[in-house]
Amino acid sequence: MKRFNCKKLIRVLGVTLISAATLYGFSTAPVHASFFPQKLEQACMAEQAGFDLNCTAKDIRVTSVDNIRNLDGSPAVSCQLGSSVSFKADVSITTTANERYDYSVYLPEGNWSAQDSNPDNTCSILLGQNNGPGVDLEEGQDQCADISKAAGFDETHVYVGEEITLFCRDDDNSGYVDFNYCAAWHNKDGTDCSEDDPAAPGTPSKCRCESFDIDIFIKPSAPVITKTLESASSTATEPSGSFTYSVSFTNPNSGASIFLGSLEDVIDQGGDDSFETTLDLWGATTSAGTADGVYLTNSTCSQPANGGEVLGGSSYSCQFTVTIVDSDLPDDQTPELYDDTVRLTLTDSNGDGIEALAACPGNVSQSFGDHCSNEKRVTLTNVAPSISVLKEANVSQVPESGGDVTYTITVTNTSPEWDSPITITSLMDDVFGDLTTLMDSDCAIGAQLDFEGFYQCSFTQWIAADMAGSHTNVVTAKGTDNEGDEATGSESETVMISNVLSNITLEKVADPIEVPETGDDPSQTRSVEYTFTFGVDGSGVDNVTFKELLDDMFGDLTDECKVDTKNGMPFGPVDLLDFVLMPGETASCNISRDLTGNSREVHVNVATINGIDDDNDPVTQMDDASVTFIPAAPAADVKFGAGLLAVVELTNTGIENVTLTSMLFDGFDVFAEEETSPDLTVDGFKLINSGGSYENQNYPACNQGQLLTYNGSPGSTYSCAFTIEYRPGLDSVAAINQLNELIITLEDDEGDATINKVDIQVYGFGN
Repeated sequence: MKRFNCKKLIRVLGVTLISAATLYGFSTAPVHASFFPQKLEQACMAEQAGFDLNCTAKDIRVTSVDNIRNLDGSPAVSCQLGSSVSFKADVSITTTANERYDYSVYLPEGNWSAQDSNPDNTCSILLGQNNGPGVDLEEGQDQCADISKAAGFDETHVYVGEEITLFCRDDDNSGYVDFNYCAAWHNKDGTDCSEDDPAAPGTPSKCRCESFDIDIFIKPSAPVITKTLESASSTATEPSGSFTYSVSFTNPNSGASIFLGSLEDVIDQGGDDSFETTLDLWGATTSAGTADGVYLTNSTCSQPANGGEVLGGSSYSCQFTVTIVDSDLPDDQTPELYDDTVRLTLTDSNGDGIEALAACPGNVSQSFGDHCSNEKRVTLTNVAPSISVLKEANVSQVPESGGDVTYTITVTNTSPEWDSPITITSLMDDVFGDLTTLMDSDCAIGAQLDFEGFYQCSFTQWIAADMAGSHTNVVTAKGTDNEGDEATGSESETVMISNVLSNITLEKVADPIEVPETGDDPSQTRSVEYTFTFGVDGSGVDNVTFKELLDDMFGDLTDECKVDTKNGMPFGPVDLLDFVLMPGETASCNISRDLTGNSREVHVNVATINGIDDDNDPVTQMDDASVTFIPAAPAADVKFGAGLLAVVELTNTGIENVTLTSMLFDGFDVFAEEETSPDLTVDGFKLINSGGSYENQNYPACNQGQLLTYNGSPGSTYSCAFTIEYRPGLDSVAAINQLNELIITLEDDEGDATINKVDIQVYGFGN
């Protein structure tokens, strides 16, 4: 911290007045005096005086600083601009005045003058002391040395071997340190000076400031070394790239030369700060080889004359080209990084190294005097390897029903030589999958393809299709180069598929095939149910979509054909339009029509069914059905009643016991009491659950809750009988056949039910 001194107003009394002439005698020889130890970080003169200064007086000055040496006594003292330097020297102080008191020398500790009024500035102070050799004009009133040119006093004081700390500056660019100082003194004697309270000007003019060179060498400042990439791009593709750089610097020391002793380009491959390659830019250039490496292929760089001298304020620059050959880039496909810095050696005129501004990057070795430029990064980027794939089929066509095809695959290395060999890592087909795992395949991975080499394998697969046209599959091969970079190649092959024509079937059946004639009564008709069974020939390969059912007598039956069986099992009902069957499948629908005709007439009608197969080819089939009208006997009005015995036999075909829970005849409960049975006169019949005999075997009445045990057990079959009593006046089979549905319900112990329906037909009743 800067220290300010305050004036002492206490005078020393009782001092014996002794003539200076008596003490020292008269002499013109210099007086060898002593400074107090130099006071550092003190206030400068204006702050010590308390007012601004102009320092126009010339009374006291430092005339020389000689015999300069290091603190250890060695010669050749030097310093770096802007730093402090400590040394020993002989200092001469001279006056032109008769008497001046308490002189002091202020040395600025920065680039300012000691007379500047700035509280932030600091100065160090050399203050003469009067104990021992020196002049004391004030006869012991204070501790500070005085000086006089008057007769009897020496006008020059020489301070021998004094230790001085000085701010290193060279305002005149001479290459040597400026002794930049301001001298202050008192014009009157008194007690106002001590080591802790040095002299300050009593008025603004009573001080003197000047500067002169002393024999301390200014170490030249280091220049900024600039490296520039002159190439248009900082990136090249493997296996090589050439990059042109320039390097330059300007000697910042206008008054001192610096000397360039070496110039090298230091290269780090991989960006890991290893800097393993050094090129002498003053050395011989060479052509780039084929082997991986870094080559100096061109350079305009050379050492300046006179031992590499670069004069103060002058510049040095040159240009060089580096060619990088690198065929093995990083395996993760990132670019290979190359960081370059220029390293050079600089010395001063004494042959001493010039201190660098900063450390060299990474692991670049750096001795004192070595300097490095900024880094420049260039990259070599990966060129992806390449392969080609040829796929060939040994047959060009198979039928729609399918056939074996053998494919031959040829993979060729089309990569440059530096990326060879290529190792095959995958052989895939977009239809058949991994070719190395197929049953009938000799394909494998791991083969290494040399430059322009190839690998060949084959596999066989069954080609099937749903329709005529073609089958295309794509084989994709993959491989990696020496950097693990992947190459991919694909090839497709198409096999034509010939069409296999589709066939359909149609069977039309009438029920019944004989009906009584309708005679001359226009109100009489005979109902016939037609069953249309259609299918797709199992020898075909295409599905068929059915579109229409036509009849030459009944017209378009498409909407009436509700498909209710498929492959012999109940199904639907669904519309015929756009109904699809696969090869080998059948389906059917039923359509009823009322016919009229005379005896021995035959009604014949032809049906046609149409559709399209998967190839959009039309398919059609036809079939007819005949119904014959038979003579009708003369009719008579006969009324009679009938009772029918219904025998029911139930067999449990399941694995669980079941219970008979319901038996309904035409919706009426067989198990109901007689009084709740159907009304004979209203409903036309009555149910009597009383058992009966049929073909010499007696059957019990049907029992609600009867248990049928599991299939194959002794109790799995149960038989019973009930009577259906018809009212008199039923004179036709049709009237009785209206009452023809028996529904039986069985339940297991979980409550799940099975419902069985029995249709009853009565024959030979009526006329």
